[in-house]
Amino acid sequence: MLRRIDFWGPSLMESVALILAGALILIEPAMTSLLMANLLALLGFAYGIYMIARWFTDRKKGYDSITDLLLGASLSVVSVAVYLHPAWVLASLPIVAGIGMIVNGISKISSAIQVKKAGGSGWGPLLAIVLPVLMGSFLLFFPIASFEGFVMLAGTFISMIGFFDLFSIFLINRSLHDLQVL
Repeated sequence: MLRRIDFWGPSLMESVALILAGALILIEPAMTSLLMANLLALLGFAYGIYMIARWFTDRKKGYDSITDLLLGASLSVVSVAVYLHPAWVLASLPIVAGIGMIVNGISKISSAIQVKKAGGSGWGPLLAIVLPVLMGSFLLFFPIASFEGFVMLAGTFISMIGFFDLFSIFLINRSLHDLQVL
């Protein structure tokens, strides 16, 4: 016998919250990016302080892991910088990612040459070189638009998750109602 399950409480609120959060991110990508950067900076600072405190307590117990102290201090300093200048950090992310993608694509040239010399198809390795270089170049030349587009895409997916969740709640409750459980 199936028992009655109440999906309309927390699940419904979660679905609506996801839809609204996704819509807010879609409407105001810059504002929500700054808000998230500040939130992550505060969390990073708290974790950095925790790592430093853990180093002091572990040191009293006889453990001396200097990496906890160095990572905690580094994370705290970077978090303060992100909190004080979130727009600067967010604006530099596409540039750093673009450089990384270009370097990644270029680093595959020797592998593509080896595949071609071995008699393999050149299309797969060529795409593995060209696509990251093109995407990285796009990120370098259009950093703000690409970052804003990525944030808006994330907002779209968050809203879609909320809609799908809401739809699944409706379907489950309808099925339970048809089975005379509700």
